[in-house]
Amino acid sequence: MGEIVWIGRYPVKSMLGEDLGDAVLAETGIDGDRRYALIDEQTGLVASAKNPRKWRGLLSMNARYDADGQVAITLADGTVVRHDDPAADRLLSRAVGRPVRLAATRPEGATLERLTPATEPSPGAMTHGSLAAGTPGDTFVDFAAVHVLTTATLDALARAHPRHAIDARRFRPNIVVRMHDDVPFAENTWPGRSLILGVQAAVHVVAPTPRCAVPTLAQGNGLPEDPDVLRTAARVNRVPVLDLGVLTCVGAYGMVRQGGHLRVGDRVTVTA
Repeated sequence: MGEIVWIGRYPVKSMLGEDLGDAVLAETGIDGDRRYALIDEQTGLVASAKNPRKWRGLLSMNARYDADGQVAITLADGTVVRHDDPAADRLLSRAVGRPVRLAATRPEGATLERLTPATEPSPGAMTHGSLAAGTPGDTFVDFAAVHVLTTATLDALARAHPRHAIDARRFRPNIVVRMHDDVPFAENTWPGRSLILGVQAAVHVVAPTPRCAVPTLAQGNGLPEDPDVLRTAARVNRVPVLDLGVLTCVGAYGMVRQGGHLRVGDRVTVTA
């Protein structure tokens, strides 16, 4: 057993997001999470910082929902762009240096580019990957609806890191939990089991979360570049992931079995 200590959502893929005290968990994940993305008008690909050669600048932008329920994006220069602004695509294109459009629906067959990190086979290779294979709906999640991370795993990474500094925000989780047994990398043992969150929500864990280059990149929330973060994770936690082989993992992916209202402080139980 344990408790939720942090909840977050990222309204626009690869941009910074919002810390939440409470949230609605639906079949597609935290309500409002990864509902939007930039689409590269030249290639048709989804813009993602998984290809930092083109899109690392997305991590300097912050997306949130305003009081009207509209997505508002704060650019690095402080300009605020709302989804319903007729000039939104022009302003975002200027900010990223490429023609893009802000999409609220994932195009059929949508793909993104992924740079293979130095910790994995074929480092530096660029591959194309599909989105949301492990979740229903048309959100822009990488694979499954929810990404869960434990404080024990973060603490273990910090102990092994050369500067003993690990920030959960680098890994862009939806839910951070503190488990009472405090076992590092317990997420590796969760696939096939369920997390009961709060009163009624249930998440079926599918797989450990393979890591891309994103945790190493600088973020506009004050996190500098940190190439050691993946090197550290690769030293201490490489595990089999589905049919993908042995990969560097931090956290776990889950499918929502039952939705509900989540709050920081809610109880977490791992079932058999």
